[in-house]
Amino acid sequence: MIFNMNKFWIVFAALWGAISVAIGAYSAHGLGGDETRVLWAQTGGSYGLVHVLALIGLTALGQVGGGCSRARIVGSICFALGLVLFTGGLFVKALADVSLGGPYITFGGSLYILGWILTAVFGFTFKTKENNHG
Repeated sequence: MIFNMNKFWIVFAALWGAISVAIGAYSAHGLGGDETRVLWAQTGGSYGLVHVLALIGLTALGQVGGGCSRARIVGSICFALGLVLFTGGLFVKALADVSLGGPYITFGGSLYILGWILTAVFGFTFKTKENNHG
């Protein structure tokens, strides 16, 4: 069986979408009114949902057209790692009230920014499949 990267990105993004919604909903009621922890969870959820959509969008655009595929692939990896490090790090802080003890959240945020820059590179080189001839 050949590994299908597009299927992986869609499933990965969908699961992070579900996690973001679940933790966002839980934070509204289950964090005992701790405003800081609620804010961490809401920030993680907001950024998570935006970047889930970005990851799905890049995957979809790769199916309907071409361009700098390296930028699309590395951009997708940046968004995925950003979800784990930035969004995941904020969720750990919110739910467990502990810091991961390193620059994980900051690094994840930087990966989000790099992912957007690479999305712009992909967009600049994007051509629909019908326009790829010649």
